[in-house]
Amino acid sequence: MTAESRPKKIILAAGGTGGHIWPALSFGEWINKNHAECEVRYVCGSRPLEREIYAAAQAEPVVLPVDGSPLAGRGMGQKFARMRALLASYGKAASLVKDFRPDAALVFGGYLSLPVIMACRRAGVRCALHEQNARAGKVTRLASKLGMEIYSGWSECEPLPNKRFIRTGVPVRDFALPARGEAWKNLGLEGEAPGGPVVVVMTGSLGSRAVKDELCRAAGEEAFKSWTFVFAAVADKIERPSENVWLLPKVWDAAQLYGLADMLVLRAGGSTLTEAAVLGLPALVVPWMQAADNHQFHNALAFAGENEGMIWTENDGHEALVSSLVRLNGIKGKNHDRAGDLRGRGGAICENLWSLLFPAV
Repeated sequence: MTAESRPKKIILAAGGTGGHIWPALSFGEWINKNHAECEVRYVCGSRPLEREIYAAAQAEPVVLPVDGSPLAGRGMGQKFARMRALLASYGKAASLVKDFRPDAALVFGGYLSLPVIMACRRAGVRCALHEQNARAGKVTRLASKLGMEIYSGWSECEPLPNKRFIRTGVPVRDFALPARGEAWKNLGLEGEAPGGPVVVVMTGSLGSRAVKDELCRAAGEEAFKSWTFVFAAVADKIERPSENVWLLPKVWDAAQLYGLADMLVLRAGGSTLTEAAVLGLPALVVPWMQAADNHQFHNALAFAGENEGMIWTENDGHEALVSSLVRLNGIKGKNHDRAGDLRGRGGAICENLWSLLFPAV
C-alpha cells in the first residue's frame, strides 16, 4: 500500500489548559466522525488537569514528562528541572513519530508544542500550529520564524503580519443543545426552569472571585429580580445563596450550560468565545488582564467586533456591568449578518483545518 492510499495518521498535541486541549479534542472528534479511517493520536503534558480533561473526553493521550515552560519556572532549580523534562519529552515525542509514522501533526501552542515540533522536523513530518488567540504566544512566534504554517482562530494574530497566518477559526465541539427545561433538570437544579433571562457565568478560576461578587450583587438588584444567574465550576456541590443565583461544581457537559443560557458571561479564552459565536449566544466578555501578552483582551476585541458581544473589565466598575448586561439582553438575536459571523460553522472550521493539512491532489 502506498503512502497516498493508506489511511491517514495524525498527531494532535495540546496541553497546559483547556483552552489548548478542547480545540484539539474537538478537531479529533470531528475527524473520527468524518474520516473514520484516519488514526488520531493525542499528546499532552503531565499536569493532572491535562489528563483529567482528556479522560472526561474519553481520550487516551501519550503523556510527555513536561509540566511547564522552562522560561516560566520559579528559580534556577525549577527552570533546570523543566529543561530536563523538555529534553526527555523530545525523546519520547521522537519515538512516537518514529513508531506511529504520522502523515501530519497539528500542535496547539504552548510549551508542549516544542518537543513535537522538533521531533516532526527531524523526521520530515509535516507539522503546523494552531493559535487559538488573537495575540500569538511565544511558541507561535517561534514557529512562524521557523517557516511553519500558522492557523489562527481570529482575523488577527498579532504581531504576525496577515501573510504569515491563515484564519481557520478555533475547532469547537459539535453541540446538540437540550431544551432549557431538560438542561435545568440534567444539571440537577431544583424546581422548574425559570422563564426570565438566564445568565450562565463561565469565568473559571483565573482571578474570578471579584467577577462573581459583582454579578451576585447585581442579581440582588431590582432590575434583575426576574433574571437567573448560574455560575459554573465555582462550588464543590450545588448551592443557592440567593433566590435567583445558583452555584455549580465543574460541568464537563457544556451543552447543558449552553442550552440553559440566554446570554453568557465569559473569560476571553479563544475556544470558549468561538463556542459562543458558533452557537449564536450573546456574551459579556471579561478578559483576564494578567494573561500572557494580554491575549485575552485581544480575543475579547476580536469577538466583540464580529459577534453579539460586549467587554467589561473589573476596572470598569459595577454600574458599567449592570448597564452592559441590560444592553446585551436588549440586543440579543439582532445581529446575525456580520461578515465574520461563525454561527453554525463549527463543522466548517474543522473542515478547513483538514483541507489545509491534507490538501486534495
